[in-house]
Amino acid sequence: MWFFYAASVPLLVAAIVYGLSYMPSRRSSWTVKLDVGLAWFSALSVLILVPTDVASTLQGTSPPLLVTWWRVAYWYGFAVQFTLLPFHQEYADSGHFTIGDRITTAIRNNLIFYAVLVALAVAGILLLLMTKNLAPSNVLGFCVAASNAFGLIAGIFLMGYGLVAIPRELWRTADTKNYRKLLFHRAGVQAEKAMSAHAEMSQVVALVHKVKGTFRRNDPFVKYMDKIVSTADSHAAETQPAAVDLDDDVDVDFFDRQDLGVLNRRLRKGIENYEREKALYDGIVIEYLELEDIVRNQSNPGAPYSSTLHRALPTFLAYMEWWWKCVLRGPVLRLVSVLLAAFSLCIVLAEATISGALPNLSVFSRILHNTANHQFTTELLTFLFLCYPCLCAYYAIFKLGRFNFYLLVPGHTAPYSLLANGLLMCRFAAPLAFNFMAAVAIPPSSRHSEGDYDVQDTAFYAEFGELMMRQPVIGLDFQSYLPTAIVPYMLLLVFNVFNRFAGVFSRSPMVEFQDDWETVSPSAGTGTRLLRQELDNHSKGLPPGLTAMPASRGERAGPGLDAELMPPEQPSGSRWWNNLPGRGGGGGLGSRGGSQGDLQHGEAPLSAAQQARDRLSRVTGRLSGPGVSGSEGSTSAALLNRDDASVGPSEDEEASLLPNGSQGQRTTNGSLDSIFERMESQPSEGGRTSSRQGPSFRITSDDGESGANRKSWWRR
Repeated sequence: MWFFYAASVPLLVAAIVYGLSYMPSRRSSWTVKLDVGLAWFSALSVLILVPTDVASTLQGTSPPLLVTWWRVAYWYGFAVQFTLLPFHQEYADSGHFTIGDRITTAIRNNLIFYAVLVALAVAGILLLLMTKNLAPSNVLGFCVAASNAFGLIAGIFLMGYGLVAIPRELWRTADTKNYRKLLFHRAGVQAEKAMSAHAEMSQVVALVHKVKGTFRRNDPFVKYMDKIVSTADSHAAETQPAAVDLDDDVDVDFFDRQDLGVLNRRLRKGIENYEREKALYDGIVIEYLELEDIVRNQSNPGAPYSSTLHRALPTFLAYMEWWWKCVLRGPVLRLVSVLLAAFSLCIVLAEATISGALPNLSVFSRILHNTANHQFTTELLTFLFLCYPCLCAYYAIFKLGRFNFYLLVPGHTAPYSLLANGLLMCRFAAPLAFNFMAAVAIPPSSRHSEGDYDVQDTAFYAEFGELMMRQPVIGLDFQSYLPTAIVPYMLLLVFNVFNRFAGVFSRSPMVEFQDDWETVSPSAGTGTRLLRQELDNHSKGLPPGLTAMPASRGERAGPGLDAELMPPEQPSGSRWWNNLPGRGGGGGLGSRGGSQGDLQHGEAPLSAAQQARDRLSRVTGRLSGPGVSGSEGSTSAALLNRDDASVGPSEDEEASLLPNGSQGQRTTNGSLDSIFERMESQPSEGGRTSSRQGPSFRITSDDGESGANRKSWWRR
C-alpha cells in the first residue's frame, strides 16, 4: 500500500501543479487556483483510494487510515460543490469593482440554485416522514444518496458516450484521409465561432468608447470608466472600434457603479470568448499542418523525417520519427482502438450484471480476484481499470456542443471555467468510484460466504454505502438497476440513432456533441478552404491562424481571411468567372463598393454576428446566386451546396468550372480556389447591376425599383 502511495501521490500532485500553471488565463487569481487545485485533488484522490480499498478488501484487511482519508476526500468534495465553488464562480465572474458588490452579485446569482436544493431537501424529509424513516442518520444518508443518484444518472449518460466515442475517434485518427475530413469539419465550425466571438468583442469595445464620451472628467465614477477603457484599449488593434457601426438607439445609459460593473463584465467576457475560440482554432490549424507533414514525408520512404513545425532532430531520432509517424502510427492507433472497444464492451457487460441476483460477468473482477495475493499488482490494475471510465465521462462533458466554457484551453481558461471544471470533477468523482467498485471491480454476490469479498466489505461502503442503500426510492434498487440502462443507450450511440432521429426534426445545439458530423457537415467546406489557405500561408513563413482574423478592419491584414475579403483594387473588365454556369443571368454578385450608409431606404443593416457569418460564407463560396438553375447551374450548385464530409472542389472539379484555356490558373492568394477572387461589377443581360457593399448588398433595376421594395434572396 505504501509503495503505491509513494508512486501515485507525487504523480497526482505534479499533474495538478502542471495543470494550474499551464491552463489558467492571465487574470486567474491565486485564490481561484487554490480552490481549483484542492477540488482537483479531492476528486482525483479516488484514483488512489479506490485501488487501495479494493486491494485491501480482497486481502480481508482494512487500514485504519483509509477510512479517514475517504472521509476527508468525500466530505470536502461534497461540501465545496454546493457552497464554495458555486459562490466563487459567480464572484470571479462578476465585473463589479468592489468586494461588496461582487459578494452581493454572487449570492443573488446563486439564489435559484440554493432554492432548488432547499426544495429537494424538503421533498426528501417528506419522503422519509411518509416511510417512517425520519432520523438524523437517514437525513444525512438521503443527502448522500441524492448526490450519488444525480452523479450516477449523468455519469452513465456521459460515460456511455465516451465508451463509444473514444475508440471510434482513435480509429478515425489512424486513417489520414478520415482524420483530414474531421479536421476540415472542426476548422469550419471553429472558424465561425471565432468570427462571431470577434464580432461581439468589437461591438462591446465600440460601445465602451461610446459610453466613455458621456462621462465628464469630474464624474465620481470616471475612475471605473477609465479602467474599462484601459481594458478595451488593450484590444483596440484587433477590433478597430472606429470602424464598427453601432445602432443609433444603442443603450449607453451606464450611470452608476453597478451599471459599469455590468459593462465591465460584458467586455471581459467578450475578450475571453474570442481569445478562447481563436486559441482552439489555432490548435486545429497546428494539427492540420502536422498531418500535412506526415502526408508529405510518406512520399519519401527511407528518408529522415522533416517537419515544418519544429527544428530538425538528430539523424537517428529523425529516422525513428519517420517510422513512427509514417508507418507505425496508423496500425498502433487501430490496435489501441480495438483494445479500447473490447474494454468498453467488458465495462458494459459488467454494468448490465451489477445486480447481486445475476451472475458475475465482470472480466475485471475475475482478474482482480486472481491477483488478490499481490497487493501492488491489484492496486495498479485497479488504477488502470478505473482511469478509462473516468476519462470517458470527462471526455463527453467537453464534447457537448453548448458547453465550451468547460474546456481547459492552455493559457486561455477563464476563472469561471476553471471553477466549473473543479465543481464537475467533485460532483462525478464519488458516484463513478462507487459504481466502479460495485459493477466492475468487486460486484455484490447473492451467495456471500466466508472469504468471498465484494463491495459490501469495502471501507467506502461501510462509511457511505450503507447510508445510501437503505434510502427509499434512490436506495438499493436504484443503484442496482439504473446502470443497466447503459446497454440500450450505447446501442443507440453505436448505430447513430440519435443523430438520424434528430435529423428528422431540428438539431438542438444544447445536446449535440461537437463531432456529430457523419450525417450532415455543412461546415466542412468552410474548413477545407481555410485550412488550405493556412497551409499556403505556412509555406510562406506566416504564423498560423490568420484565416480566422475577421475582416472588420479598414486596413488589409495580410494573406489570411482579411486579404480574401479585402483584396487590392483591380481595373474592372471581363473576368472568366462571369462565364461560369449560372453567372449570365441577373442577380449575380458584382463589384465591391459603397458602405453601410449607401443602403436603400428601409433596408436594415446586418448585425455584427451576421456580418461575420456573411463574410465567412462569402470567402468559402457558400453563397450561390438565384440565377443558378437547370443543367447550366447544376455543376456550380452541386459544388457550393454539397454536404458530404469531403467537401471542397477537387482538382478535376475546379478544371471543369474553368472556361476553355483557363485550366491551371490560380489567384495570387495561393491554395484557395480562384472562384473566390474578388468579384468586379459587371452588367448583366437584363440591364440590372448588382453592387457588393461590405456586409450587405443593394440591387437596382432599370425601372428604378429599389431593394427596399423587393426583398433580396439572401435576406429570405
